[in-house]
Amino acid sequence: MMNIYAGRIAIVGVTGYAGQELDRILATHPNFKAAGRFASKADDRSGAEAFSMERLRSFSPDAVVLATEHELSLHLVPELLQEGYRVVDMSGAFRLKEPAQYQEWYGFAHTAPQLLQEAVYGLPEFLSEQIRGAKLVANPGCYATAAVLPLIPIYNAAAIDSACTVVVDGMSGVSGAGRSPKRETHFCEVNENLSAYGVLQHRHTPEMVAQLRGATFDRFVFTPHLIPISRGILNTITLRAVERGSVLSILTETYAKSPFVRVLPAGQLPNVQSITRTNICSIGVVAKGTTAVLVSAIDNLVKGAAGQAVQNLNLMFGCEPTAGLL
Repeated sequence: MMNIYAGRIAIVGVTGYAGQELDRILATHPNFKAAGRFASKADDRSGAEAFSMERLRSFSPDAVVLATEHELSLHLVPELLQEGYRVVDMSGAFRLKEPAQYQEWYGFAHTAPQLLQEAVYGLPEFLSEQIRGAKLVANPGCYATAAVLPLIPIYNAAAIDSACTVVVDGMSGVSGAGRSPKRETHFCEVNENLSAYGVLQHRHTPEMVAQLRGATFDRFVFTPHLIPISRGILNTITLRAVERGSVLSILTETYAKSPFVRVLPAGQLPNVQSITRTNICSIGVVAKGTTAVLVSAIDNLVKGAAGQAVQNLNLMFGCEPTAGLL
């Protein structure tokens, strides 16, 4: 099939881990061309340009991808939309629909609540039609992606015992914390260590609950852990099904034709090495009676960030869904 030019893509935040990954993918993408590579901080010494709207206009991009902090995305998105650009935002600034949840979970008041209903949650496996016509796509969080892909089909099928509390234990490599230096992500703090954080208050929790039909905060517990690897997420999800053996069959049927979600045969479980530097979400299921343990693995910088952003761009510009990703 002939490669067809589809669009010019500007990256804001190209010096962060997710921004660098996006830059790498776009460099070999058959349909997109880079149109501006901007640092999100004016004092960045990487060689990327400091962002300004005037400089962005000079590149004439068709879309802008924000690999920026939540507050900066919140500031930039309204102006970018007003300028006529289509936007994929990799921060959490537009993932939730309720403005009040931002103060509770993110610690800031949302200053553009009118855009929350317009923003499309960028999960291509379930919202592809909405993404195609979207002006603003809120790229899902990495932990949330690894949790909701195995869980959405199970909730949609009403296959979870209503008295069951679904427990998600997540483990992430250090790149998930971003590139800015923090004491808790220094080598001596992380090396040969394992720690839980954000217990009962991690900001991806409301994002997960919002995507799971019938889920409630009192029947859903997510606990993230920091592990001493650079990249990758492994989620272990425990639930009780209404029928024996139903979970694996539901997932297998749902994702039979999905290019980026792989459901493993019964008893086989994924690991991080098997999906590193890919846009794959790998899912395994072990069941005993009605108790099911689901294990999902993704690369937090690809399927959890930049790769999923490219999936969304492919949909928005009519490219092959797998372009640049396989």
